[in-house]
Amino acid sequence: MNNFWKTHLKWGVILGVMLAGLELLKMFARKVDYSASQVLDLAMIVGFILVLHFGVREFKESFTERLSFAKAFRSCIVISLIGAILLFGYDMVHYSVIEKDGLQQKYTVALAKYKQNLAKDTLTNGELKEYSEAAAALLDNRKEALLNTAVFKTEGCLTTDSLQQSVRDEINSGILVFQQFYVNKLRSKPEADKEEYKLGNFTPYAKRVLMETLVSYTEQNEGKSSTPYVQEIVQQTNDTLVSIDPLEKRYEENKSRVPHYDQNGKYAGVSAMMYLLYGMFFGLFVSMFNYTSKKPIEEYTPSEETKDV
Repeated sequence: MNNFWKTHLKWGVILGVMLAGLELLKMFARKVDYSASQVLDLAMIVGFILVLHFGVREFKESFTERLSFAKAFRSCIVISLIGAILLFGYDMVHYSVIEKDGLQQKYTVALAKYKQNLAKDTLTNGELKEYSEAAAALLDNRKEALLNTAVFKTEGCLTTDSLQQSVRDEINSGILVFQQFYVNKLRSKPEADKEEYKLGNFTPYAKRVLMETLVSYTEQNEGKSSTPYVQEIVQQTNDTLVSIDPLEKRYEENKSRVPHYDQNGKYAGVSAMMYLLYGMFFGLFVSMFNYTSKKPIEEYTPSEETKDV
């Protein structure tokens, strides 16, 4: 039994030191290069498996009886438990002394990764409908703001009111046509523009389609008194489309799913538990590789009768 604990304490400490070292390296990765954390995660997996493998193998060499799968798996759990306890203690010191704002930095990085992953998702039909309706509403709002402040210059007082109303009617009908064409273009989801309907690409694409629609409208309505005003409305709307970005909307609605720890003890406990679970998972494969079968294959030795034949 003394040999059992001696072996497992040794490899448990090695595992704990390795995990603590990776935690320290991740701190530098957050400050220098966020992408390096992915390499460190891979290093953690490889290192974890190697420590468990060599720990179980050393125990197996000193174990006089047959090493069953259950005993090999228990060995992995003990090594992982000791490593997780050491990591818990290190995390308490790390986020209390070494990196006091570390948990907030981890949360900031996690939010950035979450948003980056969201940007790869495809816009849903519901989000597309909501966006197109919101864009049409922005056009209406800019139109009403312009109509309430615009001064229409004409010659002759007798015709001023009637001409002003005719321009207003042209603007209203022009914006209505523009809205219908723009919304239909967005909702048609052309196959050639399939990638543009990813959340991260959609708002720039929608702004481009808006200006392309404006060019088409201007060419078809060149010479109309209302055209300059329609152009002004659309250009002002283009500047505000970012306010209805579907990526930002989904991000704000779902970012609460990203874990946020404001207490060192809570984070250290969850982290230690996760690594213990990793150890149990990796331990399944390590145990299968290291355990001794009940009926090992015996070396074939030919009998005397076989030799004579």
